[in-house]
Amino acid sequence: KKYVQHAMHERAADLAALLADPHAFFYVCGLKAMEEGVVLALKDIAQGAGLDWEHIGAALEREGRLHLETY
Repeated sequence: KKYVQHAMHERAADLAALLADPHAFFYVCGLKAMEEGVVLALKDIAQGAGLDWEHIGAALEREGRLHLETY
């Protein structure tokens, strides 16, 4: 099986560039069980790229740029 988190890590450089972009939006849709793993993958990718996840993660939530639609 290949999980979305694995695909995210394969495209880490692309996601890091998007995480650094203050105009980028992230949409996560799927099973509730994957939500935590996807957010942790974003955190790992940000930190691996030398980005401040605490600042970026807070901004994504505060500005409504991280949308989680899980069931």
